Amino acid sequence: MLSSLHDFIERLEHLRDLQQVSVPVATRLEIAAITRRISSYPKGGPALLFQQPDESPFPVATNLFGSQRRMRLALGLDSLEDLTVSFDAILQTLPVQGLTGLGGLLAGHPDLACCRPVTVAHGPCREELVPGADLLQFPFLHNWPDDGTAAGTGRYLTLGQVVTTAPDGSDPNCGIYRCQIHDAHTLAIRWRRGSGAVQHHQQFIQQGMRMPVAIVLGGPPSLTLTAAWPLPVGLDEVSCAGWLRGASIPMVACSHGPLQVPAEAELVIEGFAEPDRPLVEGPFGNHTGQYDPAGPAARVTVTRITRRRNPIVPATVVGPPPQEDCWMMLGWERLLAALLSRLVPGVRDIRMPLPWVFRSSAVISLENPSPHMVRKTVQALWQLPWFRKAHLLIVVDAEIAARDLQQVAWRTVNETDWLDDLIRDEAGGRLAVDATRRSIEALLPDAATDRLLIQRWKEYGLP
Repeated sequence: MLSSLHDFIERLEHLRDLQQVSVPVATRLEIAAITRRISSYPKGGPALLFQQPDESPFPVATNLFGSQRRMRLALGLDSLEDLTVSFDAILQTLPVQGLTGLGGLLAGHPDLACCRPVTVAHGPCREELVPGADLLQFPFLHNWPDDGTAAGTGRYLTLGQVVTTAPDGSDPNCGIYRCQIHDAHTLAIRWRRGSGAVQHHQQFIQQGMRMPVAIVLGGPPSLTLTAAWPLPVGLDEVSCAGWLRGASIPMVACSHGPLQVPAEAELVIEGFAEPDRPLVEGPFGNHTGQYDPAGPAARVTVTRITRRRNPIVPATVVGPPPQEDCWMMLGWERLLAALLSRLVPGVRDIRMPLPWVFRSSAVISLENPSPHMVRKTVQALWQLPWFRKAHLLIVVDAEIAARDLQQVAWRTVNETDWLDDLIRDEAGGRLAVDATRRSIEALLPDAATDRLLIQRWKEYGLP
């Protein structure tokens, strides 16, 4: 069970899956460029620990989740497939009729309810109070040349878990959002449209109130992941992270509102999202390979920063895949596989190729599909929040493993009738391909010869 970023890094060192960079490196562009090159290595390259970012006393860690091996370690799994099996076992016990209310049902399930957060009085995240609550003394990264050129600085908190609640302290939310540093005491945070944080902020604005905000860096690796995943509404990220790691997460209270943060965090930034005077955030180099244009964002006034005595600053670098964020979403893909098999009849599996992850595009395998079933399934998927912006869905029958992209590509090109098997959604700009098998005369090997090869393979002297 991993309780903190320090635990995670120690484990990676033991497994020789962490590369330390001991020479001084710049937080402006240099660390990001190094990280991008390493993350493009086969299987994701090692995690990185920069000991002297801008000669700061606070190390920076990147590419922490940037491989399937490290994702398994962060989740305490032998295989990511185990995540689908465990989640499906929970879903099988619930009266699932659709997505509405599903998050609440999951939150109340005994396996998750027993892992709800527990409140403690103190924790490592409160060991030191940062004088002046100065953001600029920390080595936050500037990843792409034009980041933040509209206003403020180009430095971002890219792996900050932003904690908010409703005005009455209910409905806690923990999500990863872009946090641009404008000055020593001001952040511009761009909430994701439809997210819990944007809903909370609107509620505070309607009451003319400042919204308490806490930004957490570090803590249990499982919480960093659930904060990044689009969980069903009603399932809170901290409880889900507790379930993933097999134990409740200890939390400490914040001084400025009804917020709680992980006791084992590296750094906690507290403040208020103002009800007026939004800031400009961006542009920001994103996973699309382009800059997201600058736009309005919440103005967050920082009032307090606490930290461990020896904090490590986690950061992620986004850009054209493969990057760390693609690997992070593989855990969500395995949860989604279990969800879809319950929400959409006939779905056997789902795979999101790394370059497709952030366009919600996927390969979907179906049991015994017919053309009518394929179209009905695609329409059902497009109604779900996770596929409303899916650029492309490819549907194959369950004989083809959705993860076998070579077979998927072969089937798509060879079996698709491009006049009849393209399913277009002109209004939404979405496309699906029915690549389920039509051929009657499929090539099948001779069973007797296959058995002979198994018996004689060593005799052939072949690898």
